[in-house]
Amino acid sequence: MKKFYILVLCIIFFVSCNASILMNNGEIEKTEKVENNEEKESSFSKKGPEHISATKAYYKDRIVIRWSSVEGADFYTLERASSDRIDVDQTLLVWKEMDETVEGTYFVDGENLEKDEFYFYRVQAHTYEGKHSDVSQVALGSILSSPSVISASKGKSSTNIEIEWEQVPFVETYKIYKSLLPNVSGLESEYVATIDASLDTKELVYSYEIDSEKEKGKELYFAIVAIGATNEMADISLPRSGYTLVPGAPGTPEVVGITKGDDKDAITISFRKDSDDDVNWIIKRYSLGSSETIVYSGEYGDKLEDPDENGVLHFVDKNVKSGVEYTYSLTAYNSLGPSAAVTQVGYLLSPVSNISLLPLVKENGDRGYLLTFKESIGSGDEEREEKFKYTITRYNKEGVQVDSSVYNEGSISSLFFPVAKTVTPESEKNELYYVTITVSLGELSLDASSSERIPMMKAPVKSIAATKNEKRKDGEVPNSNGVYPVTVTWASDVDEERTIKRVGSDGSEKEFVVSSGFSLLDTSTLPLVTYDYYIDTSDVFGRSLGEIKHTGPSYASIDETLLLRIMESVSLKPFDNQKYVPDGYKAYWKNSKIATLVSYGNASDLSTQMKALDKADDKDHFRGGTITYNAKMEGAGGAIYFTYSSFGENENLWLDGSYEMHVNASGTGSASSSTDGLDLKGMYEAHISLEKISVSKKAFVGSYVVKVTYSDGEESYEVGV
Repeated sequence: MKKFYILVLCIIFFVSCNASILMNNGEIEKTEKVENNEEKESSFSKKGPEHISATKAYYKDRIVIRWSSVEGADFYTLERASSDRIDVDQTLLVWKEMDETVEGTYFVDGENLEKDEFYFYRVQAHTYEGKHSDVSQVALGSILSSPSVISASKGKSSTNIEIEWEQVPFVETYKIYKSLLPNVSGLESEYVATIDASLDTKELVYSYEIDSEKEKGKELYFAIVAIGATNEMADISLPRSGYTLVPGAPGTPEVVGITKGDDKDAITISFRKDSDDDVNWIIKRYSLGSSETIVYSGEYGDKLEDPDENGVLHFVDKNVKSGVEYTYSLTAYNSLGPSAAVTQVGYLLSPVSNISLLPLVKENGDRGYLLTFKESIGSGDEEREEKFKYTITRYNKEGVQVDSSVYNEGSISSLFFPVAKTVTPESEKNELYYVTITVSLGELSLDASSSERIPMMKAPVKSIAATKNEKRKDGEVPNSNGVYPVTVTWASDVDEERTIKRVGSDGSEKEFVVSSGFSLLDTSTLPLVTYDYYIDTSDVFGRSLGEIKHTGPSYASIDETLLLRIMESVSLKPFDNQKYVPDGYKAYWKNSKIATLVSYGNASDLSTQMKALDKADDKDHFRGGTITYNAKMEGAGGAIYFTYSSFGENENLWLDGSYEMHVNASGTGSASSSTDGLDLKGMYEAHISLEKISVSKKAFVGSYVVKVTYSDGEESYEVGV
């Protein structure tokens, strides 16, 4: 009876310890990370982030974007677009990915934000393994800013000055300030009134009644501060001057005309000379975002040329720029005071700007480029009798003109240039590559070219290849998953930017952009996953001149210690160490007969322990490979046998060979194999020898000799236990 009890103890030891025969030195951190990744990947949602919002006029220096979390996501990326219109067609927006990635569910954007501009955001969720969600809905945001378009009446009333401004979207209230000095934000400034924003009108007007004793006929300066929903105050606006009319002042000057796109170098204001020789003139000018400036004043000794034969004076302003609309106020004055001012708008003939050629696939499947651009200043001026004309000339990749068409102003809000659904080397020569746009008004004309060339098809790739379990190179280190880099190389006649798409056997996808060169070092792979690398030689519509080449299944070598841990999980004991067992089969192996027999051996009562003396076999779910268990008494000790035939609970890895352990009553013994060790096959081929393994204190001691067969040679390693 004593011998039998010793035998049972040996079997208990053997069943419990043999389940860990290759790894008695504990788990390693990086394999735990892989397990967490597998669990996370199985729950990752492809649905884009929801409830995205962006602050509107909350802060004057930042926009805060928030969204709901996506299950299984590791981080998020944001894209931003901008427009000077709040109601812009979002299909025309040009999206740019922001540099930062975000691990949480909010982001503070304080990068190059401008007032009078609206910003659009969308978010996408990602995993570290390359999976990504759909893109979220679009959120609109803006910074808090005071009005840019402001005016104050000059001599329109003897008692009041009317301040008018264009409202800023999402602002709650406006505060008005005044001063006798141009610096309204200085010590001389005085609060005037607070006006609520209104949804009923684009402009707001406030009538300021002057102090007749102190302010009659004096020039006052007014500025406005916008206040947002958080009660934060924007920076004060630029000031605008106004005054009331005084008795005896000259009559309102007669402006004959002002040039509006009729000149490329100067703006000319023409006005009729007053018959009163005591009358002189002041001309002020401002533009959006600039202060009011005196550009002519007879009071300071400036002189105009003599009137022409019609008694008309001409002021020529050469200190102006194209692309800017200028507001001029002309005031006549005498010794008693200024007249009511005449306000006129003038501008130079300016080239178009912001030319964009946006690739577009319509709902009906038509492909083409949508041409958009900001028209010349004054294009919407309804007072002009003569309208702008735009000549759009298209060129191919070789710089040869394809065609040229003239469009009248008002008919070019969007121009769609279709392309063929398939392309040949011959048809490619006639496709759009870039455009020039000439704006003309009468005899004057100006040219502008698209600044960015259209993304065309990449040069064909002759071949592409990726490493497959190659030996590590000097200096290479594994990533946090224990995997060494995969090297992808390709051959082409042209060195240009390439997009490499990686598709994993686990369903993951990831893109790499290589700006130049003919190789990619992928350091982000997982063990037991094969990857196919596709190289993009197509254009923005997915059209290609030839077959899109790919590498076929590729993968890198792994750390030899990790190699043994994977084998232990996938092949040696999927019923116990399930780190790399597919989720769908974990429960199967936990409830298998082999698992039951092992649990019997770990029981505390003798009757249950005796049940471990049995046989069992099972199959994997990928190739039907078998695993066999057999435990029996052996003299005063015990023996246990495991046999593997093409067995591996993974499509890419399996085991052949047998293993046995003989233990005496003192807990020491030997480990051996009737097949001279274990042969690991599939992705990672290796032979595991037990020649340096023995048993002491019911556990393995020594080291395993692991001979790994790489695609370019063999290497031997010793892994201690």
